[in-house]
Amino acid sequence: MDAYLDHLEEVIIPEKLSTLYIGGGTPTFLSGPQLSRLIKILREKFTFTEDAELSIEANPESLDEKKVSCLREFFTRISLGVQSFNRDLRERIGRQCSDEALQMAVKLIREAKFRHWNCDLIYSLPDETPADWERDLHCAGETGADHISCYSLTPERTALLGQNFEVDDERELTMYNSAGKILSEYGMSRYEISNYAAPGARCCHNVNVWRGGLLRGYGPGAADFDGFDRHIAVESVDGWLNYEKCSCDHITHEARLNEIFAVNLRTVDGWTPELWKMVPGADAWEKRLQIAAKAAAYFPGSLQISASGIKLSADGLLFWNEIAAELL
Repeated sequence: MDAYLDHLEEVIIPEKLSTLYIGGGTPTFLSGPQLSRLIKILREKFTFTEDAELSIEANPESLDEKKVSCLREFFTRISLGVQSFNRDLRERIGRQCSDEALQMAVKLIREAKFRHWNCDLIYSLPDETPADWERDLHCAGETGADHISCYSLTPERTALLGQNFEVDDERELTMYNSAGKILSEYGMSRYEISNYAAPGARCCHNVNVWRGGLLRGYGPGAADFDGFDRHIAVESVDGWLNYEKCSCDHITHEARLNEIFAVNLRTVDGWTPELWKMVPGADAWEKRLQIAAKAAAYFPGSLQISASGIKLSADGLLFWNEIAAELL
């Protein structure tokens, strides 16, 4: 871990950043002093806009009062990997966090009063019932979080869990619909297929990624986007520390635009001519209208298309994978 932090000391970014996201992994596995050092590096190496969103991920079992206090001094947003408030369901996906640790983490985050905080949940778990999921949603809503992410479980076939798990599409649809209904009771609405937020609490970092914004990435497996190519660092920690070369996802500019166009259709707002114009190297809005109209012919009622916007209907969001494949 110290070698990892040593490596970050070498980072140089000249631009002023509007968002920062530490995670995709568990930063809070760092000790208290190591977290303090991480924040010191971030303060010294990066410069931020006045209203920058500074996010970090955390797991309940790796948090304590000192760590939360340390994080609150710098980060404006924290994302807690709860997955489920049901201990039995957590154990089925290999999460060993105790109820006591989870309750304490929620208490500490709530009392720290981060500007925003997210609760991560997973549904359609093995043997989970719709009633189990509804209880999880109410537990999450009652934490006071202003952002909740709800991801359906899609285990890899090569993973141990995936070898004995079949997705129940009807049950999953029931759970998807109940998320929108229940979270609306807590003042949150769906703004992307898997994400719900109170007004003003959307994750700015994710929105930027979905819209094809520029992105710098550091760390094993980290990805960045320069407007044309996506670069992905080696996943091995040792490989990254030894400066192994990153891979490059290089595709034609037209294919990249189609990719960006499809990804942001996961959001309920979709695209407007003004938003599309902000994409690096964006082509004509009229071309996007034509591409969308072609896809709409295969999915009647799924796309809402006009000169002022292109977005998926509520039912269309359910078929995003299929529509995206057509757009690509």
